[in-house]
Amino acid sequence: MTRFLIHKQTKTIVDADDGRTLHYSYDDFLDQIVRGHSCFICGAQPSSKPFNNEHVIPNWILKSYGTPASFMILPNATTIKNSHYTVPCCQECNQLLGQELEIPVSQLLKKDYKTVVGILQSDERWYFRLFHWVCLLFFKTHLKDTYLEAERDRRLAAGKIGDSYCWHPLYHIHNIIRQHHTGVRLTRDVQGTIVVFEALVETETEEFDYLDNLNSQVVMVKIGKIVILAVLNDSRFCLAGYKTFLSKINGALNSVQIRELFARLRYLNENIKRRPKYYSLFKDNIYKIAARVPNKVEFLQGVKQKANLFKLMRFYIEDLMPPDLPDRKHLVKDLEEGRAQYIFDEHFNFFQHPSYSQQMTALEQELK
Repeated sequence: MTRFLIHKQTKTIVDADDGRTLHYSYDDFLDQIVRGHSCFICGAQPSSKPFNNEHVIPNWILKSYGTPASFMILPNATTIKNSHYTVPCCQECNQLLGQELEIPVSQLLKKDYKTVVGILQSDERWYFRLFHWVCLLFFKTHLKDTYLEAERDRRLAAGKIGDSYCWHPLYHIHNIIRQHHTGVRLTRDVQGTIVVFEALVETETEEFDYLDNLNSQVVMVKIGKIVILAVLNDSRFCLAGYKTFLSKINGALNSVQIRELFARLRYLNENIKRRPKYYSLFKDNIYKIAARVPNKVEFLQGVKQKANLFKLMRFYIEDLMPPDLPDRKHLVKDLEEGRAQYIFDEHFNFFQHPSYSQQMTALEQELK
């Protein structure tokens, strides 16, 4: 007897034993998760069970690396306090998310960098768990955009930030983040590129930072001395394409270097010749998410593509340059024309910048 029941009209698939929604049809996904106010994991309505909502940025990060006034910068260039940055989630799903994902990931990422790397190398299942967690952050971030005004001046009636989004790519991500609820099995090719590096401490306190691009599905999460960069939809093609480049990074990355790496991963992902295609499979009472991948990983390469890389580097790095930086215009021009890079020196050796404590020590010695 099959455990899967398919709704004749909507094509949504539920578990015959307990009624759980295993796989939303695209239309139901839009109606219930994106446009409705249902729990984004199980789909329950707020009137049907207790809700306590889910912070987009997990509480454990806010407590360790944030302040009561910390905020996120939104796609419309306005800000929102992290304390108000939540999405609908029932109490039951919120608790399960904590047990299955947030607590284990928080315990991992609070360790020092060398310990984290050792754990990842000894058990690759941790990469799948981190991939799940980054997908969750990414989805919550953009789901929240469906609740936020595109213009803070409501007289303009511009709708919500998320009204202009194409939700097909996020539909796939939604299926991934519900894996602890549905029991879906992800084949190996579904996991995207995910790399973990040491982050340089550049201020007096360790910091949290988050950056993503919706269309290319590239994500950066910086938590204290750990930085994670992920490509959610490439089946690790970017990891293969940048294998040598990434292996040469043998020190802690500062903020500019992190932005450069983000730009490079976005560039490479956007120039995959033949992309993987993801699909759900229900067979022999097993629910899987799998991928069709080409036999050969190939990237578009040319003058136009290189120019796009340099423009991306300028886009992500320019706002980190202080307005009063000497020769700022020349440095920005060097970025856009491909004459500047910050991860490696002219001999392709990693360029290690001093940490905040090292700078303070050097300053103290100068003052003696």
